[in-house]
Formats: sequence, structure tokens, C-alpha cells
Amino acid sequence: MKKFLAILLALCMVFALAACGEAEPQETEQAEPNGTPNAELTWGLTPFEETQHIRMGLFTGSIHSYMAYFAEQLGVLDALNIDAEFMWFTGGPAMLEAGNDWDICTLGLGGIATGLSTYDYVFIESTDYEDNMAIFVRPDSEIAKDPENPEVWKGAECVYALGTTAQFVLSAYLESMDLSLADVTSVNADNANALTVFSGGTGDVLCCWNAIAFSAEDAGFVRVTDAGTLDKAPICGSFVHPDFLEQNHTLVSTVVAVCRLATEWTYANPDEAARIYYDHCMEEGFLCTEDVAKRTVEWFAGPTVDEYIESFTTEGEYDEEAGRNLLLVEEDILEGYNFFLNEGNYTVEQRAAWLKDGKVDNSVALEVKELLGR
Repeated sequence: MKKFLAILLALCMVFALAACGEAEPQETEQAEPNGTPNAELTWGLTPFEETQHIRMGLFTGSIHSYMAYFAEQLGVLDALNIDAEFMWFTGGPAMLEAGNDWDICTLGLGGIATGLSTYDYVFIESTDYEDNMAIFVRPDSEIAKDPENPEVWKGAECVYALGTTAQFVLSAYLESMDLSLADVTSVNADNANALTVFSGGTGDVLCCWNAIAFSAEDAGFVRVTDAGTLDKAPICGSFVHPDFLEQNHTLVSTVVAVCRLATEWTYANPDEAARIYYDHCMEEGFLCTEDVAKRTVEWFAGPTVDEYIESFTTEGEYDEEAGRNLLLVEEDILEGYNFFLNEGNYTVEQRAAWLKDGKVDNSVALEVKELLGR
């Protein structure tokens, strides 16, 4: 019996070896440590032969600022041989003042208006249209009982970041009731701290955006309206130093392409995007929960690659100050910029200057189109 089993085992080994010898060799695709094929990891872009360095100023908690960070966490920038250094800020004014610390940065409407008017920066990318810029009141307030009654708004103390999208949206809502900012009292607080100030008892009205808006909702405050409801979603976008752009045009275009592709990745992978966003908020000490992170990602309205290219390459109406037809993205900027101009923040001369000087640059969008074969 033992002899029979030994012969049977030997025959099985022979057949097994024969089968292995007849099998065709399998081609293996070289992969990164996470198992993703290198071609997929670059999102269709060509890696640089030598490591490229770029410093990026980003807005903590503002989802539109996270696209390059998502790409870095996914290994895309490393696969493209791009070394990105992220500098995180909680307010636009501080980011603009720290211009020597970054090569490219992302800002909201207020920062865009200031950057175009008073700094030597070039606007190259739209990153979001901020629907979730919201206005909240206390649940037991007279405003909560009748939020469309202009009388209950007169003299209200409003907590928000002056010179930002919050001011733009608050003004738009007041205007819908034939009121203005002169009819309320403004208390300045940056977006990261506005909810804390309001929760501490200061103010009758809170204006905030992104994750902070959802946190305000979860804290029991009543959402009166928001930018999306008012059809006043303000543009957000990116500036670059003109010298850096001139010397590193393809690098800048590649990073912008990555950010627009990361937006499309976010739409396709909301749960993973929310996890990365939440983890970073925790690292930075930014007020957020896992549920708030998911809702923030769901409300994100950043332009896709094609939408971005279209807005920077399609002409709109003729503008006398510019002496040409405006790009669609310039029209989007002017919707908010003109509000700040009317508030006395800027002059007609400043508006004419940045339009004539071509500070909204579409050369990056044109190269992105070429790089991605769109």
C-alpha cells in the first residue's frame, strides 16, 4: 500500500511539473508599493525626468484647497516626480501677506479681489464655486421666527470674516430685503474662529462656509440661506507668482491639471476623499467630524478639467475697460469684485488696471488642454 501511494505521488509530481513547463509566462506590470500601475498613478500625465519643487499655499478646512493634497496622499505627485511643500493658512489676508512662502496658492473671492488689485500675482485656475457659504441665526431669535422680515434684521450683530465671501453673501441676502450692510453691525472673525465666537454668545447672525457651516448646523443653529440658494456662489481659485510661472510653466500647468483631475477623482471617490480631508483637519486642529467631512465633500462644486478649460478659453461679453471680450472666468470674478468695489474696497481704476494687464492668465489652461489631449 505504501509503495502504491509513493508511485501515485511521484506521478502527480511529474504531471504538475509538466503543466508548469507548458504554461505560458505571465507578463507583470510594474507597480507602485500600493499596487497601482505607474501609468494609472500619473493620471495620464508624463512624469518629469528630474524632481520638480513647488510650494503651495492652501486654506485649512476649505475643500477646494485640498485637491493637490489629495493627489499627494494618493501618490500621484510622487509618481510625477513633483515635490510639493504645503503651507496651510486659516485666512486669505495672511496667505496673501506670506507670498514669499509660496509659489502658488488657492483663495476665496475676497482674496482673489485683493490679489488682483494690490499684488503682483497672476490668476490661473478656478477651484470651486462655494455653494455652502451659509447664514445662521440662533433658534430662539426673532430672525429665526421670520427670517424674511427686514425689520428683525435691522441692528443685528453679524459675525463673519470681513472682506470675504461671507460679506458678499450676507450683503446679497440683505439686499433681497432692501437692506444693506449699513443696517447691521459687523463683527470681524475669520472663518476658523467665527463659530467659536458665535457659540460663546457674541452676535445674532453667523456667516461661515464649508465644514464650519455644517458644524454650525450640527450645533443647533438655524440655516437661513446660503450662496447656492441665493444663486450667488462665489468663485474660488489659484494665484501664481508671474516669475515662477515664466520659469516653470509646464510644472505649474501639470500641477493645475492634477488638481482638476483630483476634483474628478473626488467626485468618483467621495468616501476616500472625506477620510483624507477629515484626517488632515484633525492634524491641523480644525473643527470637523467624520460626518461633517462627508457632507463637505458632497457639497464640493469644483470645476472638472473640461469646465476649467472652457471658462478660461471661452469669451463672453465685450468690456470697455478691458477693450476686449472678457473670458467667462473673468465675468465670474467680476460678479463678486464689483460688490467689493461698490463697498469702497477698490476703485474703478484698479479694476481697469488688472483687466488691461491680463492678470487673469489663460496660458496655463491652454497647456493643460494640450497635456491632457482635450
